[in-house]
Amino acid sequence: MLHVFLLILKIIGIILAALLGLLLLILLVLLFVPIRYRGRLRREGDFEAAAKVTWLLHMVSVPLSFREGVFTGKIKVFGITVKNFAEDEEELKETAEELFQDTEEAAVEGGKQILKAEEEETADKEETKKSSSEQNGKDEMCLPMRKEDTDRLREDKKPPDSARKRDSLAVRIWKKIKAFFLKIFGIWEKIRNLKYTFRRFCVKIRKGVQKYRDTKEFLMDERTKKAFSHCMEEGKLLLARLLPKKIQGELRFGMEDPALTGEILGGISIFYPVFKDNVKVYPDFEQSILEGELFVKGGFRLVTAALILWRLWRDKNVLYVYHKLRGRE
Repeated sequence: MLHVFLLILKIIGIILAALLGLLLLILLVLLFVPIRYRGRLRREGDFEAAAKVTWLLHMVSVPLSFREGVFTGKIKVFGITVKNFAEDEEELKETAEELFQDTEEAAVEGGKQILKAEEEETADKEETKKSSSEQNGKDEMCLPMRKEDTDRLREDKKPPDSARKRDSLAVRIWKKIKAFFLKIFGIWEKIRNLKYTFRRFCVKIRKGVQKYRDTKEFLMDERTKKAFSHCMEEGKLLLARLLPKKIQGELRFGMEDPALTGEILGGISIFYPVFKDNVKVYPDFEQSILEGELFVKGGFRLVTAALILWRLWRDKNVLYVYHKLRGRE
């Protein structure tokens, strides 16, 4: 019985060791197998571009191209396409067109409904006016009244002249008093709002001054300076690993203004340490032209990025800056 139990434990241990070894192998492959890339740019009339990223002996590849104004891109695993960017773009365009068409149809239908509602409302108003006019005519026909009786009724309804004058004078006095108090109340509200606005403005100024002091103190701190210097060094190292190992090409350019052509040539010469004599540059000071071809090839390993992140994480100054920024956010 004990022998069987030990045998089971041995089998389980072998399986776990195999799984751990497989995970370690996958990790080492991810870190040390380089990701390679190559690209080509060409312009002779029409602009063309092509690039390809491969990993693990082309088992995973990402070919990209731009020709005749059409972009194509795929992700392939063992030669089988698992992602087609062109199809996704077409689906997105079709979805946008359908959405636009549905929106346009909805807008047209809504406009028709609004016009129909306005027409119904106009018809109801006309019908109401017509019915009211007919009813008034019937009333007049049923109860005829002489002009003398109408004038007498109007005179009876009118108040005496003295009463009308007293009422109008009282109304004017009341309106003036009301307007006076409203003005006073409005001025008081403006003064109170101005006081609150001034307080808010002072609070914002104090917060801005305090934020400026904290930022200045943070930037002038020695730990911040050391962290920034360390990040710059690691960034330069990562950029050196990412830059292409091989550059070849030929470029012919020119502008209508010869002085501008010379300035562009001076700007290109800054990158001479990168491409050296591998890229031939021919300036044309007589005509406007841009033609040429450029080929780049390179690769990088994820272990480089992992080591850079590890060194940054071990740096106490970088951690201090990181936690400081997180606290501010």
